[in-house]
Amino acid sequence: MIKTTRLHLRNFEITDTENCFTNGGQAISLGKLIDFYPMKNIREMDSFVRAMVKNKASWIICLKNGTPIGYVSMDIPYPQLGVGEKFQRNGYAQQAVAAAVKEYLLHRGLYLIEATCTEDTIVSQTLLKKSAFWKKHDCMAGE
Repeated sequence: MIKTTRLHLRNFEITDTENCFTNGGQAISLGKLIDFYPMKNIREMDSFVRAMVKNKASWIICLKNGTPIGYVSMDIPYPQLGVGEKFQRNGYAQQAVAAAVKEYLLHRGLYLIEATCTEDTIVSQTLLKKSAFWKKHDCMAGE
């Protein structure tokens, strides 16, 4: 488990399906950034959660009270992040990204993490800058 002042990041469990669907799986705004969002039904979310259970580089983002609010995946070369709409704009995404990056750089053997986003996703660009990534050419790179 990875802990921050407001969040716990932990590996997914099969029992997370319903809470994930309710707290973020139906987020229309994530569909602009993540191909498979929003989830059409609980079966799609169950399939997603089952895949994440097998993937130890995927972390469910929970408030300290245990409420799941999103996920961060440190799959190389394509890390991903998704936070449910009702939990966006509270700094949770930035805190989760910072915690995951720190974990992987200090304890998991990575020495460089790169991230990309499109030019029109200003929110993603801002998140990357706040998470200590910097713009290098036409991408954001972090170390």
